[in-house]
Amino acid sequence: MAHAYGNLVDNTLYQDFTKVVNNHYTYEKGQLTIGEGDMLTEYESCLYCHGTKVEVKGLVTRDTDYGELEFPDLEGWPNQGVGRINPDGSLGACSSCHTRHSFSIEIARKPSTCSECHKGPDVPAYKVYEVSKHGNIYQSKMSDFNFTEVPWRVGTDFTAPTCAACHASLLVSPEGEVIAERTHQYNDRLSWRLFGVPYAHPHPIDANLEKVVNSQGLPLAVELNGEPVAEFVLSKEQQLENNNRMKAVCLTCHSTQWVENHFKRLDNTIHTTNRMTYQATKILSDIWAGGFEKGLPQGENIFDEQTERMWTTIWLFYANSSRFASAMAGGGDYAVFANGRYQTTEQLRKLLDQLKLYRALEEKEEVEK
Repeated sequence: MAHAYGNLVDNTLYQDFTKVVNNHYTYEKGQLTIGEGDMLTEYESCLYCHGTKVEVKGLVTRDTDYGELEFPDLEGWPNQGVGRINPDGSLGACSSCHTRHSFSIEIARKPSTCSECHKGPDVPAYKVYEVSKHGNIYQSKMSDFNFTEVPWRVGTDFTAPTCAACHASLLVSPEGEVIAERTHQYNDRLSWRLFGVPYAHPHPIDANLEKVVNSQGLPLAVELNGEPVAEFVLSKEQQLENNNRMKAVCLTCHSTQWVENHFKRLDNTIHTTNRMTYQATKILSDIWAGGFEKGLPQGENIFDEQTERMWTTIWLFYANSSRFASAMAGGGDYAVFANGRYQTTEQLRKLLDQLKLYRALEEKEEVEK
């Protein structure tokens, strides 16, 4: 997570995407044009969570109780994004989870802390947790939890997992046997990257993604047909190792059959949502090939036109939500009608309808000629 800033702002696809989302629009003479952006908007949007680059621009003098004193004039501040680049060149911000002044492990272990950045439709972990059985037990029993004990004893200090229990904390049995080692590498117990990219794919090998590129020159560890780029992602054996770490946490409360079938369902959801994204990608490719909109073949922004936004919505919001709901056992209504499969298929139909409309208009123009 310390690489969250660089992995975002140095990614050319992100630059194209944020231009469409954050830049200023102007409507004149029947045309809507995208203008320039500004860094203050960037600081308040994506970089709020991913982190800013904090730089000393000079010194400012201020009156204080001790007379006039000089203070550094900081650009990119305030910010508590997890991948913040600090003035000394260090990466990361502990205050993303351990808030200032107290540096509380209790706060870091509570799901509401994670919800600050993991709540939107692009990464709905907290929303899914709220409607899951784990979230239900947490809301009912959290007053009985011991949030400060280290190591954290399953079934004694807490009776339902929080985000930290599954992804970070040192967990032991009531007898003190280690179940999972503490980690701040949040994919140590994860085999799949579920969000932020068109297709879920095995987690990247290296946290720094600056060298990642697919066969089309895009900064993605996956091809546009959904195939992972093997040299940049975990092997099946490494995925299994990560899965086993997570399964060890699950097995403290659930039977082997429960756990194995849960992960089987997750793998199926990844497969089916990736397949839906691929169908949308094929339709969009036909739109580009027909010259109806300008995108990847023309070397243009792939997020700024109507069907491109529809394609993005399919994987960035709805496929992501379906995968998160499956991974966190919070499926059901959320993953079907609230923000998942129903909307995915609806957008896919609309995308196809738009292609048909473009072709019909083209045929009409040919006839009129």
